[in-house]
Amino acid sequence: MNEEPVWRWPGMAGAVAALASMAYAHVVAAGAVDPMRGLISDYALFDASAWAMAGGTIMLAMGAMWVAYGLARVDPAGSAAARVLFVAGALGLLLTAVFPTDATPGVASAGGEIHRWAAAVVFTALPCAGWMTGRRFRRPALSAVSTVSTVLLAGFLATHPGSPVAELIDGPAYYGLVERLLLLAEMALVFLAARSAGGPVPAPTTRPLRERRSLPDAGERPLSDANKSDISPLTEPHFTYANVGYGSVVSEGDPHARIESDRAAA
Repeated sequence: MNEEPVWRWPGMAGAVAALASMAYAHVVAAGAVDPMRGLISDYALFDASAWAMAGGTIMLAMGAMWVAYGLARVDPAGSAAARVLFVAGALGLLLTAVFPTDATPGVASAGGEIHRWAAAVVFTALPCAGWMTGRRFRRPALSAVSTVSTVLLAGFLATHPGSPVAELIDGPAYYGLVERLLLLAEMALVFLAARSAGGPVPAPTTRPLRERRSLPDAGERPLSDANKSDISPLTEPHFTYANVGYGSVVSEGDPHARIESDRAAA
């Protein structure tokens, strides 16, 4: 019985649970946070949606940690960098749950500063880890979602208030929507990465740089006359040792002729 698919479910379930929890937070606090302008972290400031946001964030962090564990099981040597990034993303998610954003505009506390930088780690580490995993396991869907996450991250940074181009592109009017799309893409990334980490690493398709080649059997492919003449100096001795009674005689050429000549001389 193949138990590999069993290891995929905890990571996939973490991503699905995070999606469900954050969707619930959007429903119960629909009138309090503008989904176009408000950040998704603002849902943690209301009692009705705070527990859902914290729970969804923790579940997504557990999914990312499980992906790192799955990579360590199936590919401990080739997935080290991706595992570090998944763990960094998971720790960033946990920090955003422990240190909520500030209620006032901008950053007014140390906890708000930790939240902001932890979110930055999450949004940058997970796309890089997903792209590495997609290439390693040859999962085009995972690589594509990772690329989409990177594009959405660039769009989020461009539309965020304080960006040099935010006013030019009217970013404050929809930067909350861009952040939600970015978080949705990273949930899909963790889900697909968990599926990839639960299976075996595909065998390499490239041939090794050096490979042994078996020589053909001499009976199947006889040597040509030209090849025989090329190797004849290596197979025919130049010197012949003959014992003719007076000691060893070293001679060149045909061994029998030299021995007969030496005996006649004796």
